[in-house]
Amino acid sequence: MSVERDTAKANLVVDSMLLVLKGKEKQYRTEYVAAIFARGDQLTAKKSYDQAFKYYYDARQFALKNLDQCNYYEYTYRFGMARYLQERYLEAIPYIKQAIAESETCKSPEDLARVNLSRQAYLNTLALCYEKAGKFEEAINYYQKTVSFIDSIALKRPQNAVFWQTALGVIYGNMGGAYAKLNNYKVAERYLKLSIAINDRLGFDPTDAQTAKLKLADLYIRISNFKAAAVLLAQLQQILEQKKPEMQMPTNSKLRLYELQWQYADKLKMKSQAYVFLQQYYKLHDSLEKINKNLKITDMSMAFKAHDQQYKLALLTQENKTKKIYIIVFIAFSAMAICVLFLVWQNRQRLKSLNTIILDQNADLHEALTALEQSQEENTRIMKVIVHDLRSPMAAAISITSILLKNEKLEPGDSELLKLLETSSINSLEMTNDLLNMNTKLENLLKEPIEMHTLINHCVNLLKFKVAEKQQKINIDLEEIVLAANREKLWRVMSNLIVNAIKFSPAGAQIDIKLFKVNEEFAQVMVKDYGIGVPEALREKIFDIFTDAKRRGTSGEQPFGLGLAITKQIVEAHGGSIWLESEVGKGSTFFVELPID
Repeated sequence: MSVERDTAKANLVVDSMLLVLKGKEKQYRTEYVAAIFARGDQLTAKKSYDQAFKYYYDARQFALKNLDQCNYYEYTYRFGMARYLQERYLEAIPYIKQAIAESETCKSPEDLARVNLSRQAYLNTLALCYEKAGKFEEAINYYQKTVSFIDSIALKRPQNAVFWQTALGVIYGNMGGAYAKLNNYKVAERYLKLSIAINDRLGFDPTDAQTAKLKLADLYIRISNFKAAAVLLAQLQQILEQKKPEMQMPTNSKLRLYELQWQYADKLKMKSQAYVFLQQYYKLHDSLEKINKNLKITDMSMAFKAHDQQYKLALLTQENKTKKIYIIVFIAFSAMAICVLFLVWQNRQRLKSLNTIILDQNADLHEALTALEQSQEENTRIMKVIVHDLRSPMAAAISITSILLKNEKLEPGDSELLKLLETSSINSLEMTNDLLNMNTKLENLLKEPIEMHTLINHCVNLLKFKVAEKQQKINIDLEEIVLAANREKLWRVMSNLIVNAIKFSPAGAQIDIKLFKVNEEFAQVMVKDYGIGVPEALREKIFDIFTDAKRRGTSGEQPFGLGLAITKQIVEAHGGSIWLESEVGKGSTFFVELPID
């Protein structure tokens, strides 16, 4: 309620409200708080500031105890406005911000409608506080926030278009004034003209339009646009001379108009007119100073101090509650952490025990493996000695039977027995040769440059007698390739593969041998026969030493099962690989791939 209002009538209305609500304060809590605040407003209008602040304080205390935040944000704002009226703008800002924060707790559609109507006013007041405190950048920032808020709400509520346009006009006028104080006259002029265009219409806010015209006239005087200033000052003087109460200019606007008329006349060197306006200005200024003197010197007295203390106490209480919650959470997490650490320690102890057992077992296994390796090496050495010693008598037996078989005077029965002895001796000698080539290791290989094509030719020539026995034919296609390898071992590989092809090919069959470079790093040997082939179930077993995939040749040749196993050992010891492609009844192809260097 302002100075111009009928304070006596207002006092009567407030007395009636309090009388009706007496004894029903808790039943009509919102209405009771509104009535107490209205009493504070009525006392403020009468300039009884100490009493007014007491009512404000009592109303807020009641609201804090009995209303939720959504229902007392308006009263928090009143405290901010009290500071604003005292021109203590920076002290008003926290209250207004708090009121905005409290209003954000409102969620129901009815509350939101009420909040939206007041929110733009709160933001505008906040901006005014910054502006009057000399913080123009912050003020413009909040004016722009207010404009954005109004734009967003106006779209949702077109039925209140006049209200929102009026509010927008007020904000534009205030924003223009702030830009003018930053000497940004072009932007200031634009916003002030927008404000006047909106509110200087019937049904809008002519009082605010007057304020915008005063600001624009001040701007024109500053930039020496006296012609435009004169037009505005004439319009304002015309309003000042109006007799109708609804058209009268507010006292503060009158004071500002006198000041601008004085400055205008002074700048145009119209001394007598300037003196008249100066007298009018100071007369009204002194009158207002007397009226507002109590307001400016009055503090919120004990009510505000008590309020601040209560507020701080509430904050401390809330802080203590929060701390208690943090302590409880901390204790809970600490207990959990201790449990986790205990479980980790327990598991660590168990893992240490298991680790000790595993280390002991590994040591035992290492010792057993070392013993087995030593035993294997010893057995291999003994076996090779025995096999080597067996070769001499077998070779002698083969030589003797060969000589005896040349005797044409032998009886048929004796000749048959000698041939059997010769065959058995030859087979035994081949088996001893295979045994000597077992367990080939890379570190035991003595490598030298070998002409692989020459080695294969030599093997073929040595096995011609076997080929001739079965009336077979060997086709060779060999590139000239030199490998770094062990000659004896590779000779054994090629001999085993060719003998294998002869053994499992029928009489009169063809055998193909091919040598070629795969690339600059590897060479490949292919031995292909057209014999009985290898069943799929046996293909993975034929390279094992202790395989059960032994089969007789096409002419009943005795299998030992060591040839391909030894061949694979030798090839892999050279860093190569061996594999098989076969089709039962159509033949088999063995591939050997060896590194060139």
